[in-house]
Amino acid sequence: MGRIIEEIYVWRLPVRLYHWINAFSIVALMITGLYIASPVINPPLGEAVWQHNFVMWRYVHYCVAFVFIGNFLYRMYYALLSDDKYAKFAGFRPWSPGWWGKPFREQVESYLFLRQDEPNYVAHNPVAALANFIFIFCGSTFMILTGLAMYAENRPGSFLDAAFGWILPLFGSSYNLHYAHHIVAWVFPFYVIMHLYAVFRHDIVDRTSVTSSIITGYKHKVEDEAAA
Repeated sequence: MGRIIEEIYVWRLPVRLYHWINAFSIVALMITGLYIASPVINPPLGEAVWQHNFVMWRYVHYCVAFVFIGNFLYRMYYALLSDDKYAKFAGFRPWSPGWWGKPFREQVESYLFLRQDEPNYVAHNPVAALANFIFIFCGSTFMILTGLAMYAENRPGSFLDAAFGWILPLFGSSYNLHYAHHIVAWVFPFYVIMHLYAVFRHDIVDRTSVTSSIITGYKHKVEDEAAA
């Protein structure tokens, strides 16, 4: 039994850079956000004006948040205006009856080990596309808008207050806004677990080198060939 390996250049450098910047940003935002929500290092006794530990955590959170926002906007720009067919929004078609039909069902069954054959897709399969849309696009949009609204609270009359101040009344209070921001943040660790499971499973089952593809850009299409 021989093997035919075809290399396909799927993820261009801009997409790979976005992926890793986004990954590191999410980790940093979760760590600093959890500390801000519930500090585990109690400040020493003394005047609060001399304590800078908590301020530094907030400062790092804000800095990484703006990197996250810039990276997200860049990815949207690239998806809309680039000629990269694998990076465009065209792969996600929830309005298409066929998209929710057999391909989607087969991929779910494959993830649950209810079928032996593995559907092959060059870029994202239907399940991955849906997960990215819900968790990455919708989740990031929510976190960015609520985060900027909270940031604008401390800057009344500023440009950010004028641009995002309308979000606070939608939640009824500052507490509700902060609480919603904190709760939705937990969808990202859940997504990361799902994402890692799917990626490693693809590498093991269909041998498409999904894990290394986000570093090299190349995915391997592997087919078995009977020995002559």
